[in-house]
Amino acid sequence: MTYTPEFAEKSRNVRLETERLILREHRLADLEPLHAILTDPAATWYLPFMRKEELAETESYLRSAMRDADRPFRLRFNLAVEEKASGALLGSVSLHMIDGTAEGAHYGLGYFIRPASWNLGYASEAAREALRFVFGGNARRVSASCLAENLGSRRVAEKCGMTQEALLVAHTWHEGEWRDCAVYRMLREEYGG
Repeated sequence: MTYTPEFAEKSRNVRLETERLILREHRLADLEPLHAILTDPAATWYLPFMRKEELAETESYLRSAMRDADRPFRLRFNLAVEEKASGALLGSVSLHMIDGTAEGAHYGLGYFIRPASWNLGYASEAAREALRFVFGGNARRVSASCLAENLGSRRVAEKCGMTQEALLVAHTWHEGEWRDCAVYRMLREEYGG
């Protein structure tokens, strides 16, 4: 799988803007606000693999995201979601390549926003911009999944125009029990821009 020359250029130093947000590469200055989010039990309830306890753990994650940004062929985009008006770090949106050929790539989409900024449309706005970015490049398909009970995450996928294509019963071990998982998708021909 090779990027088109145009997408390879777009994939360096990514900075995307929406009406209220800037999606940008993470920087070391994000450490403290990111740590506050990743240590918040509410913020990480549905993302236990993202939960951190020590500042060093968050720093390791942050430095990994920063290293990904320097790769000439990127398999992962972990972008900070920053509020334009305040400059505050609200969360993150990520895209990771699952599979790819010369005809296009399949990306997984993920997102999290700090609880103080929930229900304000930030996650949907950030996810829509991430979809615009990859469908403007080499994406053929984007998928997202979440626990079926995570209605907030499901609303984000639906507000972005993604289609639920599966409900996987007893799929994910979470907090001591097997839970259902909802899977969403968007294909290039379904992307409305």
